[in-house]
Amino acid sequence: MSGLDDVLGAVLDRLVPADGELPGAGGLGLAGEVDARLPERARALLAALPAGFARAPVADQVAALRRLEGEAPKVFADLVAVVYAAYYVDPRVLERIERRTGYPARPPQPLGHELEPFDEAVLATVRTRAPSYREAPVSPPADRGA
Repeated sequence: MSGLDDVLGAVLDRLVPADGELPGAGGLGLAGEVDARLPERARALLAALPAGFARAPVADQVAALRRLEGEAPKVFADLVAVVYAAYYVDPRVLERIERRTGYPARPPQPLGHELEPFDEAVLATVRTRAPSYREAPVSPPADRGA
């Protein structure tokens, strides 16, 4: 593993730690997949982690990540979304989720629940109401001498 992979593996294990039979995201070896999906802003955020992050105690790793989250919440949320996306489609995780819950771990569609045909009659009351919006102008407003 490279230095970045070590750091990213530790970050993954802090964001999605092992829980019983569910492995942590870092322990699954997802660092390369996550790195390939990371926006450049998230890579820059990870570069701001302190030296030795991967070998630091868990409490210190969590504190460093919370600091980054506070400094750049949107970028941190993007990082978390990429990690979750990689973790929760991994076949090893899905298999363990199925075993733990007894429910198939798969997307709801196209094999999802059967829906009854839509009954347009439920819209009858709404269709009798006046619009609850105002029409937008057809042309842009005239310059008001700004």
